[in-house]
Amino acid sequence: MKRKLTALCSLFLVLALLAGCSGTPAATGTATAGTSATSGTTNQTTAATAATAAPTDSDVNANLNEIGTLPIVKEKITLTAMQYIRDTDAITLSDTFWYVQKCEEDTNIHIDYTQVNGSDWDTQINLMFASGDYPDIISTAGNKLDAEVYGVDQEILVPIDDLIEQYMPVYKSLLEQDEMPWQSLVRTDGKMYGVGRIADYGSNCGGEFFINQTWLDNLGLATPTNTEELYQALTAFVNNDPNGNGKKDEVGYEGIFDELTTYFFFLWGIPETSKHFFINDDAQVIFAPEAPGYREAIEYMAKLYAEGLMDPATITQDSNSKISMYNQNNVGLTTMHRLKSMGWDILEQDMVHLMPPAAEGYSVKFASDFSVASEAVFFTCTNEHLAESALWVDYQMNPQQMFETFYGPEGTLWDWNADGKCELGPAGDQGVMEYSLGVNGFYYMPSWHYNAIFQQPDYRQERIGYSNMYKDAGYILKYPDEYVLKLAKISADDQTQINQIFANIETLYDQAVSEMIMHGVDDAKWDTFMSNLKASGSEQYIAYYQTALDAYLAQ
Repeated sequence: MKRKLTALCSLFLVLALLAGCSGTPAATGTATAGTSATSGTTNQTTAATAATAAPTDSDVNANLNEIGTLPIVKEKITLTAMQYIRDTDAITLSDTFWYVQKCEEDTNIHIDYTQVNGSDWDTQINLMFASGDYPDIISTAGNKLDAEVYGVDQEILVPIDDLIEQYMPVYKSLLEQDEMPWQSLVRTDGKMYGVGRIADYGSNCGGEFFINQTWLDNLGLATPTNTEELYQALTAFVNNDPNGNGKKDEVGYEGIFDELTTYFFFLWGIPETSKHFFINDDAQVIFAPEAPGYREAIEYMAKLYAEGLMDPATITQDSNSKISMYNQNNVGLTTMHRLKSMGWDILEQDMVHLMPPAAEGYSVKFASDFSVASEAVFFTCTNEHLAESALWVDYQMNPQQMFETFYGPEGTLWDWNADGKCELGPAGDQGVMEYSLGVNGFYYMPSWHYNAIFQQPDYRQERIGYSNMYKDAGYILKYPDEYVLKLAKISADDQTQINQIFANIETLYDQAVSEMIMHGVDDAKWDTFMSNLKASGSEQYIAYYQTALDAYLAQ
């Protein structure tokens, strides 16, 4: 499973850096000393130009300063970039934006941005690839861009292994510390096409239960330790006026459908996820609805629904509606990631973490979170400045610039504390969009690195505490589903088949499970549910993942 980051011979490196798109000759190389690219210039290079002006190794480096020093280039150049920005982030990537100015001052590289908001991202990416007019750099903020299709198959995105080796010393050193987080970046041809993005603070799972301790105390109830005691507590919450206002207005369980139909299965030892599979300790991929206890868990949810022990809106409402119920502070039980810094501080005065109460005959199992890198930055085959592009990204991987990319200038929202860690001020990260990219930017921080250079806020420490509890209790899976979703290699054709099958499964699942929760489960409904899942391709769905997992573990 080991894969070394090794340099190839000089000639091969030059060819890799200067290769054009599939089926075209090599593009012209990096701007030489005394020349510069101009903003808006098309990157396409004709075959004739490429054939007559093939650059040498010295040409590639002529405009570069010594690697690791700033500015990156002697003569200013311009690169084009398509940059993802979340819809909720009020950012305009103009030449007067602090982050843009800072990067250009430091590197002597001007970036001509095409800013794309999240809701328009898929459309614009597809149009860009169809047009054949590519930017030099595509920065996705971790949103999926299929490197199997656009890199391995179509060769529009260039492999970056050799760029990392020669032009990205900061990033390379981070990769060398721990290989597991970046295994997800390796495509089926054994190459990397995207610079990784990760911010892992060490939480290994998610999906906490929180219960109203004030109501338990008011009714003289002990903390539930199994699902029957949880049912009794919810019954008392709804019927025995724990808020003391003389009205039957208390809500038992409050949530949304995806939370309900994920976290409650944990109590029956089923680590359900949005993809409806898990990997058992024998490295077998299991289709979750076929696991023992799945029907029992749905029957339990149906019982809560029928007896008014959950908000019936849980089946159909969105997160905003759930939060409006939270703000009424009249909820007995809920599921979410954490209490702190989520915008519902009112709950903290009554709610406490509830260790998940197991169903009789079962042991709790969580779907664990295994943080691996996602592909965030790509270089295209028409990029004539691959070396400079790689150095520009690498510059943003050093801790100082990384935090300035995320939080803005040192001394505003953050500073280095006495322990040499980045620490946010009282305002937290509110206002970061005035200065910089925030979560839209570049960063590579596996947990060992992140916790060494960042003072984790209390809400992160809250999550880490829960994770440690579950680990100590033996609730965590040996093989997180990321083994097949991110580490195992699946071809573009196979992934297309998986996606089509899953779309059918998900439509069927949502309809059938919501109906059973609202109207009850019987043998006929259950048998129809199981047979329909098989007809939709569930066996093939699991077989694809099992094959990929077996191949990965056999490396």
